[in-house]
Amino acid sequence: MPHRKISRYICTLLLISLSLTTANAEKKKEVVPPAPLFCGAAVFADLSGPVMKAVSSRFDQMEVGARLNFRDHFFPLCELGIGESDREGKENNNTFHTRAPYFRVGMDYNFNKKHNGNRLMGGLRYGYSAFKYDFEDPTFADPVYAGNGNFKLDNQQGKAHWLEFTVGCETKLWSFIRLGWNLRFKARLKQHASDFGSPYYIPGFGKNGSSTFGGTLNLIFDVGRTSKKHNQTYPNALIKKQ
Repeated sequence: MPHRKISRYICTLLLISLSLTTANAEKKKEVVPPAPLFCGAAVFADLSGPVMKAVSSRFDQMEVGARLNFRDHFFPLCELGIGESDREGKENNNTFHTRAPYFRVGMDYNFNKKHNGNRLMGGLRYGYSAFKYDFEDPTFADPVYAGNGNFKLDNQQGKAHWLEFTVGCETKLWSFIRLGWNLRFKARLKQHASDFGSPYYIPGFGKNGSSTFGGTLNLIFDVGRTSKKHNQTYPNALIKKQ
């Protein structure tokens, strides 16, 4: 009997101790400061565009953007750029040219809950471009008169709408400077083109088609709250959600 009473007392003490430990842990969780609602803003530039231009790609783009940071998870953004293509056919002498601006708006979401400076991003964007394009075929075969001649179209009007689904990551290089990359699946929603033919390239979208793939390599500069003065690493866990 005495042994049973001692065992009961020990079990009771253990339960009380466990309850107190759990309560203290809950209190510690509650005092962990949450990430601010507005964590700052950033501007960025795509480094892949100049590389594409330097290697004489069939098309290239120069792109910059800006974004906001909410809770270090939600990143609404806007991307602006100029896309260009100068293409000459390999099997014939036809040429295609366009150069026009484009824009995208959308949002990225950071799936990394550790808030340690590294981010695993997924996102969605809507893109639009209104542009003009030129096409020329000096060896065009006339189907009516059965002869060859120079077929040339200038300033043909084009418009396109598309969606982009993105996945990527980014990391902090130094202070307020970050580097990020992403892969993109692009799905064309709607296109308006000349009755004489669709464009070979859509600025901001890429090679024309119902869908295509792309990517960017962004150099990112944090400003505002996430600048050098206020740069911080939030606790690895227990960011209080409101």
